[in-house]
Amino acid sequence: MNTTTLLFQLGLALAIGLMVGTERHWRERDDKPGARTAGIRTFGISGLLGGIAGAITQTSSSGTALLVGATFVAFSAVFGAFQWREAEAQHQFSVTTVIAAQATFLLGVLASLGHQAAAAAAAIALTALLASRESLHAFVERLTWPELRSAIFLLAMAFIVLPLLPDRAVGPYDAINPAEIWIFAIALAGVSFAGYVAVRLFGSTRGPLVAGIAGGLVSSTAVALTSARDSRESGANVRAIAAGALAASAVSIARGGVLVAVFSMPMLMRILPALSAAGVVMTLAAVVCAIQGTAGGGDADKKGEKAEPPPPDNPFEIGSVLKLAAIIAFATVAARVAAATFGDRGMILVSVIMGLVDIDSVILSITRLARSGAPSDTGLSDGALEVAILLAIAANTVAKAAYSAAIGSRRFALLIGGVSALALVAGFLAAGTLLL
Repeated sequence: MNTTTLLFQLGLALAIGLMVGTERHWRERDDKPGARTAGIRTFGISGLLGGIAGAITQTSSSGTALLVGATFVAFSAVFGAFQWREAEAQHQFSVTTVIAAQATFLLGVLASLGHQAAAAAAAIALTALLASRESLHAFVERLTWPELRSAIFLLAMAFIVLPLLPDRAVGPYDAINPAEIWIFAIALAGVSFAGYVAVRLFGSTRGPLVAGIAGGLVSSTAVALTSARDSRESGANVRAIAAGALAASAVSIARGGVLVAVFSMPMLMRILPALSAAGVVMTLAAVVCAIQGTAGGGDADKKGEKAEPPPPDNPFEIGSVLKLAAIIAFATVAARVAAATFGDRGMILVSVIMGLVDIDSVILSITRLARSGAPSDTGLSDGALEVAILLAIAANTVAKAAYSAAIGSRRFALLIGGVSALALVAGFLAAGTLLL
């Protein structure tokens, strides 16, 4: 090793220590000199010490690894002893500074062994983690047990259950790949959880429009039903309520496009014009209704605030996830059997019927067919899969308009029905020959 390289590595080790030490010193900057165990100088020296220890391992091979280990143990013991005395004096017990010092030492070793980029990145992450104490503590205080349990369950879904599932086609017509079905369930649960977080952050304070956008990530049908019910209240701001329902529908269309993109980008490019046209109509109508609803003023606005959908149920309840996986599996088999038995019409009919209830399962089952080689392997004509997705979304849009007419006020039903009709026409025209 030449001198220039060695000096650069030792300089990086020192810089790592100074960066971590700056955060530690800043946090205890009001303490009197001699009242703190370690600050910017001590952490800087700790990083440099690790760099020197690592450099020694490159100059000689006899017993150097043992020397580095012994140095680390001695460093940890001395640092921990002083930190213990400080904690007893101040009656504030925390092992964070000791662990941070150990990590700084080891990062210094890593930097001197030639892994400069990894050492620098890890040091930045360590400093950011230390500086985020208040934010992380506040996050944990707001975190509920169902949310924590859900996060653990999501990790278990991805890293425990998924590796155990067979990654091969099984069942009727080889329509089910357990690993793929589970990946679809994880992806959909992740999108739902994003909506859950959005509702927690914005739902009760930013009005029906923002709440509708967040609720659309979870279930636009649930938003439509809630909005329709609230529109019947005396004095309700119908336009503001409709804005939330239309925004949820627009987000639902965008969400469907994202799901298609994740599993079949070529398919998305073919249906993107239709999705975009329908989504633009829904979005513009939501914005217009929101502006007019806000301009309405008075008690109606206050009543309109009730139109916000409540926070959704936690999306990671085990029963819901298993039900979701079962629905996806059923939709996949139904689409495959219908396609093999009745061709285009059978698969499209199944997609439309299921789209009345849920478009996600339709999208995931259709993209599964595309990934397995359809339409050529199933006798379907070109474009049949895309048509099935678009008609499922159209059926879901019609269903929400029907719910609005059955449950909501007359004015609300006219707004939702009229905009839905315009969106469907725009989507049909944009689809062009795909639907002809």
